[in-house]
Amino acid sequence: MRVAAMLKFSELVGSDITSETQAEETLRELFSKRPHIVAALGIALVALDALWNGSIWSSAVALLISVLCLIYRVIIEQRFLSRPAGPIETKWVHLFVSGATISGISWGLALSLLIYDQSASTQIIAFAVACAIVQGAAGRAYMMAGTAFINIGCVLGSISIAGIANGSYLFALGAALYFAFLVSFILQMVRNRLAQLQAEHRTEQLIQEITEKNELLRFANEKLAATAFEDPLTGLANRRKFDRTLTEALAMSQQEQSFISVLMIDVDNFKSFNDTYGHQAGDHCLKVLSKAISAAIPDKDCLLARYGGEEFVVLLPGYDPEASLLIAERARAAVELSALSAMAGSPSSQTISIGLVTSLGGPMLTRETLLSASDAALYEAKRQGRNRVCVYSDLAQSAAQPEPTL
Repeated sequence: MRVAAMLKFSELVGSDITSETQAEETLRELFSKRPHIVAALGIALVALDALWNGSIWSSAVALLISVLCLIYRVIIEQRFLSRPAGPIETKWVHLFVSGATISGISWGLALSLLIYDQSASTQIIAFAVACAIVQGAAGRAYMMAGTAFINIGCVLGSISIAGIANGSYLFALGAALYFAFLVSFILQMVRNRLAQLQAEHRTEQLIQEITEKNELLRFANEKLAATAFEDPLTGLANRRKFDRTLTEALAMSQQEQSFISVLMIDVDNFKSFNDTYGHQAGDHCLKVLSKAISAAIPDKDCLLARYGGEEFVVLLPGYDPEASLLIAERARAAVELSALSAMAGSPSSQTISIGLVTSLGGPMLTRETLLSASDAALYEAKRQGRNRVCVYSDLAQSAAQPEPTL
């Protein structure tokens, strides 16, 4: 960072890469009254020595200036700390710059009074206190270098003028050498500060990139998981999803002794449909029929899945025999009323056969029992002429009762 860039005294070092939180913490530290209390105590020590050597007026004025400066810094710190919550406004930076400038002028003026026409011991102590004050300012210059240069220049410039006026050029020479040393010191501190801020900024960027990539990965995993349980043709749940949901619903039915129903659905004469109109027409037919069946199935806790080929299966947990039969008939009628006339050369409608089984959950009820019974009922619906619902009626009693113990 060049010296010319540092002279932008109203700008925090690395302001282009610092976060709002970092800027607030920096200003909070810059507004702190602690360094000013120490500076006032140092000036009071010099004033006490001047008073001891008989310079009443100079020591009193110097002490008054330092006290007023300290009071002013306490006031502006309190104003900053009690400001409304929100982003840091430019006016707070300007307030600090003006406060730092006033402090530099005040310290320089007070110490000048304690150097001009004073005893050698008082001058030495005043010069030492001035060096301590500007060293403290330089130690904080990594936060706002330009303002620190103004502060240091005011103090060292004032005591140099006082020394020259008093006929001692060594004060000016010493102040110039010390200023050159502080410039080198501040430059190195600012470089270190910028390197730290850049490292922190890069770390925050990497963390943000990792967070974003993790979020994208989570979405991708969710999408993949959804795809793994979805039939690509109809968009319904696939057989894997149905098998998992059936196992969970069956366990719940056994635990709560509630009803569970399964509808096994087959599209009538679908092989002949495919052979007549082609596989593309067959795929379109399955999409249309799946939407019709889906519209007839209640949303709550129910699952419609493509079981394979032209077969669909419906899981109805908690539905008694009457409600399940009503849903099955509604699905059958919805398919029969579905218009396929949009397909060239296709029939105006298609039908389905449904095998229904309903049972209370019991210790003997298994998924194989439910699927076998619904498949048997579907076979019976086909045998009776298709486009109908057949109910497997023997399962409820046999599955609900446990085997006798010997």
